[in-house]
Amino acid sequence: MEQNDINIHQLTDEIYQILHKRMDKLGIAYGIVTEFSYNPEEPPSWIISIENSKIVLTSSILFQYMKQHHNLEDTLTHFMRDHFSYFN
Repeated sequence: MEQNDINIHQLTDEIYQILHKRMDKLGIAYGIVTEFSYNPEEPPSWIISIENSKIVLTSSILFQYMKQHHNLEDTLTHFMRDHFSYFN
């Protein structure tokens, strides 16, 4: 799946919902901030905080994971497992 095949702006709400659903199940303190640029050509990014840990999910990172996992839910699950010990 190439970056050109997917419109990241169309996926933004779905990404936000999947992340919230995954973290609500953990029952821990977390935060997700979606950052949009004033430049419409620039894709959004997500700042994900769990307790004292913070990571930024950019569209380029998202697309790298999508090449390996092929669907959005699996992509986000593997990203979270790779970056937060709570998901292992």
